[in-house]
Amino acid sequence: MNFEKIEGLKNVTVTNNRAEMTFCANCKSCPAIDISADSDKVVVGGEEEGYTEFTKEQFALFMDVVKKGAFDKYL
Repeated sequence: MNFEKIEGLKNVTVTNNRAEMTFCANCKSCPAIDISADSDKVVVGGEEEGYTEFTKEQFALFMDVVKKGAFDKYL
């Protein structure tokens, strides 16, 4: 998948073991995600808003809830 062509993503680096990308909607505070096969943590955030670490299990649960539409009415 060519992540660079997805609108709203920048600074994308995807390898076999790691994915890093910044979600940029308005360039005021752009959070990033960093997930690696070499770590059991997923880091989300940025300098301005701060960083949050999830275990991969917590992040997977979060993703499942998002995919099921739990937050759609707030978007």
